Amino acid sequence: MNFFHDTSQRFSSVDGIEEITALCASYAKQLGFNFFVYALRIPTQFAEARVIMLKGYPDAWLDHYWESGYAASDPAVIHCAQHVVPVEWHALAYKPRSLPSQVMNEAADFGLRSGISMPIHSPHGELGILSFSVDRNDAGAREITRQALPFVQMLAGHVHEAVRRVLVSTDSEPPQVLTPREAECLRWAADGKTSWEIGQLLRMSERTVNFHLNNSMIKLDVCNRQHAIARAILRGLINPHPF
Repeated sequence: MNFFHDTSQRFSSVDGIEEITALCASYAKQLGFNFFVYALRIPTQFAEARVIMLKGYPDAWLDHYWESGYAASDPAVIHCAQHVVPVEWHALAYKPRSLPSQVMNEAADFGLRSGISMPIHSPHGELGILSFSVDRNDAGAREITRQALPFVQMLAGHVHEAVRRVLVSTDSEPPQVLTPREAECLRWAADGKTSWEIGQLLRMSERTVNFHLNNSMIKLDVCNRQHAIARAILRGLINPHPF
């Protein structure tokens, strides 16, 4: 498909959410779909997350979906949280007469009968999901989703990067920067090491370890090391070695 050759350039040049949404709608139509949606979950805290959404689904369905709290039972969302490959909806596994089954049946009532969902797991701990849907549930619909698989995989990354560039980077908190020693001390603390044990591992005094951990807590605006560890992980400030 020739129109995919300029995908990277088109998404890298947009400067507003409306333009990204229009591009997604255009690609959905060219791939044979009636609807699309892109949702990005940003883990601001462990207890809750911020959600950014590009809306290309019927508004009535989205209102019903969020009011009913269906995100936790949506089999497409469950798949995407656990996998890195796209899934065609007819291949989703869920029990008949279960809540996931209810979600899919009610979605079909709003015209979302067949589709495909692609997860994006970012290095920032975010989960993005790009879904395309067609108002059909027959062999022709399955052929549409089958042929769209590689293109949806490619599109998802470009959509995710464009949304992060346009929305996330402009309104998020200024990133905290931990020194290498602060990050190293937090990393060992995340493995359950005491300050004395960390000192032995890093060849420094227990007092120096506590100094670095306290500096980390100040930078992360927390009151204890457990909260510092959690916040540093959420913001991608500490990761397991070697990366």
